[in-house]
Amino acid sequence: MAKAVFNPLTSEQENVVHETSIRILEKVGIKVTSKPVLGILKDHGAEVDERREVARIPESLVTESLAKAPKEFLMCGREKRYDLRLPADHPQGVNDGQPTYMWDIDKQIKRPSTASDLVDIAVVCDAMPEVELFWPEVVATDLPPEVSNCHEFVASLFFTGKHVQHGAGNPKDTRFLIDAAAAIVGSEKELARRTIISITHTPMTPLRYEAGDVDAVIEFARAGLPVVHLSMAISGSVAPVSLVGTTTLVNAENLAGAVISELAAPGAPILYSSESGPMDMRTGVFLSGSTEGALINAAGCQMARRYRLPSQVGGIAASGCRPGFEVGYQKAISGLIPAMAGADQVVGIGGFERSGCESLEQIVMDCELWRNTIRAWRGIDVNDATLAYDAIARVGPGGYFMKDSHTLKHFRSENLLPKIAMLPAEPGSVGEPMRVAASKEAKRLLKEHRCAELEADVKKEILSLLAKYDESLIKKAVPTDYLDR
Repeated sequence: MAKAVFNPLTSEQENVVHETSIRILEKVGIKVTSKPVLGILKDHGAEVDERREVARIPESLVTESLAKAPKEFLMCGREKRYDLRLPADHPQGVNDGQPTYMWDIDKQIKRPSTASDLVDIAVVCDAMPEVELFWPEVVATDLPPEVSNCHEFVASLFFTGKHVQHGAGNPKDTRFLIDAAAAIVGSEKELARRTIISITHTPMTPLRYEAGDVDAVIEFARAGLPVVHLSMAISGSVAPVSLVGTTTLVNAENLAGAVISELAAPGAPILYSSESGPMDMRTGVFLSGSTEGALINAAGCQMARRYRLPSQVGGIAASGCRPGFEVGYQKAISGLIPAMAGADQVVGIGGFERSGCESLEQIVMDCELWRNTIRAWRGIDVNDATLAYDAIARVGPGGYFMKDSHTLKHFRSENLLPKIAMLPAEPGSVGEPMRVAASKEAKRLLKEHRCAELEADVKKEILSLLAKYDESLIKKAVPTDYLDR
């Protein structure tokens, strides 16, 4: 697990959060609208009220489930060089997702997102080393909504070699995701070994697990594929207004998710997740990118370490409605705090307006920010070489270190060199220099970058699966010309 240099809870407070979470699960319980999942819980000792669809989970079941959850596993890329080992040796960056709006890079306006936008985003994210795991970042609003989810998944598989994480809310989508990924690696058995996909499962806070969504957890667990149990608690709305109250509810939901996964398939890979924060009491909207949300998510990282589970939390987030200073400071706060708290993965690159809009140039700018975040997390390296006594002795009083061999040897490892920040304004330009540079870089990547292509027969198999999926839902295959690049 990535090292933690900041813990928002004392050990005593951590114990209280755990104990109160157990009390919630034992006394309040969780609502589960899936009869099969409710049956699994009942068969393993949960107290189930079938009329109310509520399961009360004993502490012993939580303890047994956590013991079964793997402490180390891979989230594989389609290209092996992008394999992610968890626990991570550094906080890994993840792009944002999945709204219905895109910031137009040419017109500089917000507009409905398309399948072509998703392909563009996948290309840019594939090129940026700071994005280590890929979410389909926008909804393809130009495709029939009944089938867009799986089309977005295919576009992601085609245009990035990195691990793809998506969602599935019904059995058809779940089966399609597994079958399409299996076509790439050769079989479903091989997919359990080369886990190139995962899903997020988000309960309806507080403590409600919906049929379809939670059934997908069962299928992915049995396929040996990672599931991110993502709690999206809004303090003062669907969660207590206090930060520790929200943290405790997030913890209870993650423990319940762990129980469901491990009962379905002992040893199923799972991640602890929180993308939570406060409600703006003036307007009722979620305050994405807030300091309080960053603290809640950081506390989630601390609880994940307690259970020896890898963590994926929200950050690099913003409520600001367009790229600029407001978005920048919110992303800096919300990304830095969970990274310093030892998050394995932090989600949010490219999004703003409460993850309601995505932007190609924002992806590039966020990657610059994330490089600085990782540099801060890395801290100060102290050893004989970096203490530089010999260099100080050579240069002496009143000297100058620029020409000294120590500077030449160590400046790249000690100091992060900006790529698109701190640039002078171009003559006649009225835009912020960093935004101008980010836009240019995004356009260059769209023109020049190509990810490793799938083999032709694999593409054909996936497109055939996609056509059959379309026909089963809307009686016709949807054109896939957006994949022609």
